[in-house]
Amino acid sequence: MTDASNMEQRLAAFGSDGSGCSKFPAVAKAMRAHAPAALTSLYEHIAGTPQLKALFDSPARMTHARDRQLEHWERLFSGRLDASYAETASHIGQVHARVGLAPTWYIGGYARMLEHVLPRLLATPFGRRRRAKAAAALVKTALVDMDIALAAYFEAEQAGRRAVIEQCGKVFERMAQGDLTASLVGLPAEYQALADSFEAMRAQMCATLGIVTRSGAQIRIGSGDIRQASDDLSQRTEQQAASLEETAAAMHEITDTVRQTADGAAQANRLVGEARSEAEESGEIVRRAVDAMGGIERASSEISEIITVIDGISFQTNLLALNAGVEAARAGEAGKGFAVVASEVRALAQRSADAAKDVKTRILASSDQVGVGVELVNEAGQALQRIITRIGQISDLVSRIAASAGQQSTGLQQVNTAVSEMDNVTQRNAAMVEQATAAARTLADEAEILAREVARFRLGDSEAASGAVGRLPHRRAA
Repeated sequence: MTDASNMEQRLAAFGSDGSGCSKFPAVAKAMRAHAPAALTSLYEHIAGTPQLKALFDSPARMTHARDRQLEHWERLFSGRLDASYAETASHIGQVHARVGLAPTWYIGGYARMLEHVLPRLLATPFGRRRRAKAAAALVKTALVDMDIALAAYFEAEQAGRRAVIEQCGKVFERMAQGDLTASLVGLPAEYQALADSFEAMRAQMCATLGIVTRSGAQIRIGSGDIRQASDDLSQRTEQQAASLEETAAAMHEITDTVRQTADGAAQANRLVGEARSEAEESGEIVRRAVDAMGGIERASSEISEIITVIDGISFQTNLLALNAGVEAARAGEAGKGFAVVASEVRALAQRSADAAKDVKTRILASSDQVGVGVELVNEAGQALQRIITRIGQISDLVSRIAASAGQQSTGLQQVNTAVSEMDNVTQRNAAMVEQATAAARTLADEAEILAREVARFRLGDSEAASGAVGRLPHRRAA
């Protein structure tokens, strides 16, 4: 609204005393005569312009606006420029601002009016000076009216902008606090594009934050699972590393034991080989003893034959001695010496027969003992041969055992080396798993921070979905 002080300042700026055209009845007469044609020409142009025609609900509203403009002009160019008039002019500017009628068309109306009225006014039969004053009053009054209306127009438009800015500020403040449910509703038509763009941006932000919320919830769950799995894996890896370390130590001891066993088996194989060689030598000796005992047995048999011969000789000698004794008895005294010789020969033959008999008895007993010895030696030779065979079999077995022990020692050495390498790798894996566990914990913490930050935003209808995702059960790692 234009107050009295502002009205005085505006009139002073235009060099007007406020009388307007009230001192020039010819102006009011010319307005009544020619202004309707100017307004008709203006509204015909408006009706032919689609964007301007759309400002009016119907042709009747357009006619009503034209009549009200004509009434305003008749009042303006026939009365004084006072506060009541200024209020009416300000109202017109406010209406134009509200409906969106640009100032160009309001000024265009005055241009058409001056085009129709001013030439007629200058053609009136007055003095030139009076016509000039009337024309000046007409132009000044028109300019004052346009100034008041345009000032009201711009003031209303500025107020509208301030209201829009204030509403935008409130909405942006709510957004800054995390409330994305606020919308720009009820804005003037000329700001509808802004409202639509803001709504599209808000919807996109809600959708994006909804996706971020759901993704954050999934990341939180996934990172929790990864953290739990990493913890479990770290624990199992530590246990596995400890077990593998113990296994490596045990394998090292087993390898040493098997190596000692392999060395012992090799030494046993060598000793068994030596025993086999000695047993074979002993078998050869036994065979030679058996041969010697056979020779003794044959010699005993030959001695027995010799004893038989001696016994026969003794019997013949005894017989000869007996015959000699008989012949000596026949000879009488002449054969006494021969009889003594015969007696001694007979005695010698008897002793030889007795000795031969005793030797034969002893030879027979010795022969029996030699036979038993031969049998025992034969049995000992056979037993020793069996021992040699068994020792040969044992030697073969011990050789294979020694070879197997050597192969086992070599294999266990390789296994021990592999286990040692596995132990080193497992230790390094344990360190890497520990690092991965720390990274998983960091990821989980970052996911929690992301979830807390996103949770600050209110997303409207999408909150339910995101909340549901956020309450998904935590899956414990196997």
